[in-house]
Amino acid sequence: MEQKNYTTEKRKWKHLSEKDRYKIEALSQQGLTPAEIGKALVPQRDRRTIERELARGRTLQRNSDLTEKTVYLADVGQRKYDEKAANKGRGLKIGHDHKLAKHIEDKIKNERWSPDAVIGNIKTEGLVFQTSICTKTLYNYIDKGIFVEISNKDLWMKKGGKKRCYNKVRTVALNNKNGKSISERSKEANDRLEQGHWEIDLVVGKQGTKPVILTLVERKTRKSLYVLVKNKTQNEVITAIKRARRKVGGNFDDVFKTITADNGSEFLDSDAIKKAAKCSEVYYAHPYSSWERGSNENSNRILRRFVPKGTNIGKLTAKELQRIEDWVNNYPRKILGYKSANNIAA
Repeated sequence: MEQKNYTTEKRKWKHLSEKDRYKIEALSQQGLTPAEIGKALVPQRDRRTIERELARGRTLQRNSDLTEKTVYLADVGQRKYDEKAANKGRGLKIGHDHKLAKHIEDKIKNERWSPDAVIGNIKTEGLVFQTSICTKTLYNYIDKGIFVEISNKDLWMKKGGKKRCYNKVRTVALNNKNGKSISERSKEANDRLEQGHWEIDLVVGKQGTKPVILTLVERKTRKSLYVLVKNKTQNEVITAIKRARRKVGGNFDDVFKTITADNGSEFLDSDAIKKAAKCSEVYYAHPYSSWERGSNENSNRILRRFVPKGTNIGKLTAKELQRIEDWVNNYPRKILGYKSANNIAA
């Protein structure tokens, strides 16, 4: 049987089906060449495709007269195809881009960046590599252990579960009835329309120890200031605010316009805080409403990467704390378009 009139076209990048394999088996038994078999299929297949399939399904068959010959069997070809497909995962998009892999490992392992910060910074800075991957793909690669130098242990704590629901307990703090409420804060401060509006808090150390860290975060730029404090008393906190003022360059009246605090006893002397910071007003969040100082809470979470709960802050030096502050202010943030606080504040 000769196959001469072929009206079908070749189809590229389509796997052979089990039905195709049985057709190949029948045509092979008729003595057709791989090229002729390929043309006889619908759609047509390339000669090399048929040659590879014949090699895959080749098996030694024993005849009734005890002689042996090599033939192609469709069921053998299909079984080997299925076995290979079961062991094959999706190809790595990062491929052999060792330069990109090294860049990712260095940023996460040595500079303690998050995967999202790495990917965002690559796009923002216009860094060029052979391939590009998204944040989700990078997390998947780390989960699967694709990288040699990094694992999930090197990542920030992953969020899990549902978002916590907050219920406002009361609108006025019983210990701070005369403090100016956050609800009176200006639109410029609430909507982050201008720089100069800060949130303040304390990060405590190991239980039974007194030293703490005063944290100040500028609402628009997310720029952070950290100061070591001997204890949580009002006098020490006021002294720390004065030190924070001296750390800031330029016209301080433009840098510090307002400060928003919680109702902790260390922050209740609003007049002293205004005098120490040389700011126009101090506002107080509602009781049990930490989300109203969200920038400060997020900044403290980042700080906790370097100063975990249970750390004896008394052993932390001012130089070490300054190094942490510099890292935080130079870290690319998603909310800032993957720019750093120093980039925005400049």
